Amino acid sequence: MDADLEELKRQIERLEKTTTETNRSVHKMRRSQRRQTILRVLWWVVIFGISAYTYLTYVQPYVDQMMSAYGNAKDFQVQVQDFFAQFGHKTAN
Repeated sequence: MDADLEELKRQIERLEKTTTETNRSVHKMRRSQRRQTILRVLWWVVIFGISAYTYLTYVQPYVDQMMSAYGNAKDFQVQVQDFFAQFGHKTAN
């Protein structure tokens, strides 16, 4: 009976040691996963931020120029139509 009791104590000590090691490993994995998630989110924020900055700095001025040129062309078209309307001619759209 005493030998069985000692065997049970050794098994419980091994189980406690295994449980403690497993708990540490799980906590390390979870910590690593959190760190990786934060870095991944930061990575995408940096990528989108750089993309937005690049668009606003380099592309937006050209888009504004093209929109302005398009608006001027539309205004010119309206002026031409008004000019021909003075003489009673209709222009094709």
